[in-house]
Amino acid sequence: MNRPLRLTLQILLPLVVLAGGAALAWRIANRPNEPKLAAPPQRGPLVRTTVARTTDVRLDVPTQGTVEPFRTMVVAAEVGGRVTTIHPELRPGGFFAEGDVLVELDATDFDLAIVQQEAAVARAELRLLQERAEADAAVRAWQDLEGDRAADPLVSRQPQVADAEKSLASARAMLEQARLDRRRTQVRAPLAGRVRSASTEVGQIVQPGQGLAVVFDLAAVEARLAIPASEAAFVDLPLGVTDGPAIDTPVELTADFAGERHRWQGRIVRTEGEIDRRTRQLTVVARVDDPFVTREGRPPLLVGMFVQAQIRGRTFADVVVLPRAALRPGDQVWIVDAEHRLRRRDVDVLRLERDRIVLRGGVREGEVVCVSPLETVTDDMPVRPIADGAGPIESTTAPR
Repeated sequence: MNRPLRLTLQILLPLVVLAGGAALAWRIANRPNEPKLAAPPQRGPLVRTTVARTTDVRLDVPTQGTVEPFRTMVVAAEVGGRVTTIHPELRPGGFFAEGDVLVELDATDFDLAIVQQEAAVARAELRLLQERAEADAAVRAWQDLEGDRAADPLVSRQPQVADAEKSLASARAMLEQARLDRRRTQVRAPLAGRVRSASTEVGQIVQPGQGLAVVFDLAAVEARLAIPASEAAFVDLPLGVTDGPAIDTPVELTADFAGERHRWQGRIVRTEGEIDRRTRQLTVVARVDDPFVTREGRPPLLVGMFVQAQIRGRTFADVVVLPRAALRPGDQVWIVDAEHRLRRRDVDVLRLERDRIVLRGGVREGEVVCVSPLETVTDDMPVRPIADGAGPIESTTAPR
């Protein structure tokens, strides 16, 4: 390349570049419309939802307690003496039938007392016969002397005859008492039961009224069940005196024994007289009949066993049951409207349970309720609802 051409290019190329840059700057500066930035659509966070349905719900009351005897008594001696025989089952845990002889005392002294009282009765009978014979003789002698005139009571020996009659009655009563004491040397079981504890042995000298054993009834057992006072609204309880039919609320007791769970059916028979001042709970008493009868491999309901209980509650109509996660502080829930926006709603909570809530007002049939926990939430906030594990719910109305 010759020198004049190279010099020309060195001069023209910078001029061309400058001219192009100036033209581009003028075009940008004189553009008629500025570009607009399109905001991304506000779709909101994903939330899980459930559809509210009205239904009838029976609200049982769960509780727990310990099995206690229905009736406990102390078997005591009515007379004193030396123990000669005891029932082979008179040991803790032993069973016995009604009328069984539990303890027998030495009856020698009582047999002697019976013989003595029989002699006393014979003497009293003899005296009465003598007094009556003397009275008859005295009346005949009076009639021979005085004729038909009434004899004085002392003359006819009426006081002496009455005294002899009373003495005979007393002797016969003493004889019956001796025979009764003789029978009482055999301490019999007042009912069919089981021994809780025993405190006597052969050869022991016992005194009248001394306890020999503690037994309890086999006919039934009871369980003391504590429930919050507020739960009384859901069950029928015998709280006071009523002129109507007796309340008989069913209850199911369950317990683990020998590695298996077993069930017994009972009924609520009463409530205790006051609310516990420390726990503010009401104690109800459930009774189970024939607890020691085993059926189909089920063990007896033993005294001292810890049981879970389910008291059958009342049935409430037209209520809404929602997951526990749907409830917000202040008894509120979040409703998802047709435009997928949250709406705060006050509700009337009938019962709050561990996994669910029962509402008697505030939510209508078919409304969509948010059950997802949201850290930051405001009224009218857009969301993307998901129901029953499916994908996002599509609305016929696009969110604003």
